[in-house]
Amino acid sequence: MSLNYTTLQAAILDAALRSDLSTQCPGFVRLAEGMIRRSVRAHETRTTLDESDRSGGGLYTLPDTIQEIRAVYTDGPVDSYTLENVGLAGIRMLPSDADPQHYAVSGSTVEFRGVPGTDTEFEIVGMGWPDPLATTATNALLTNHEAVYLYGGLFHLYYFAQDLELAQNALSAFNDAVQTLNKLIGRKIGGGSILPAYNFGHISTSRGY
Repeated sequence: MSLNYTTLQAAILDAALRSDLSTQCPGFVRLAEGMIRRSVRAHETRTTLDESDRSGGGLYTLPDTIQEIRAVYTDGPVDSYTLENVGLAGIRMLPSDADPQHYAVSGSTVEFRGVPGTDTEFEIVGMGWPDPLATTATNALLTNHEAVYLYGGLFHLYYFAQDLELAQNALSAFNDAVQTLNKLIGRKIGGGSILPAYNFGHISTSRGY
């Protein structure tokens, strides 16, 4: 059975035989998600931009879960078509009254040309990460690759408990799971970078549980 936010915490506590740390476990999961955001670079995410995301004209705010846009699609007169990324230098050179066929990304925003009509929706395919588990019961990454959450949570539990040997073992298992994940999906999408493994010696001693 797939894990969710609640059962993930139970799995972390059960694996460590530390039911006494249940109050701290949401913090372990949150910190594990931080590790995932910094190391998983091969997780595809899809989202839809609609009128609620528009900040004005052709400018839309991207969700925090998007790290890199791979493709943008919209519904045209006949069927869906792909928009072209023309970059910031090119987007303002295009007419605003044409059908939206181009886009450019700047930080947490994406701008379209021509300016989309009211209620136009765009499908964004990108690389990023799921919503935090504290805000949703589960997600595709937890369902398909629960090891990165489990070992990330165990690392922070053991580190909190000052069991440094077990913390190092959990960290090694986390790094192995992340590297395998990045390689697998990197091959699937035709490429993907793998960040260097975590170095236990650089972990700060300050903890925010």
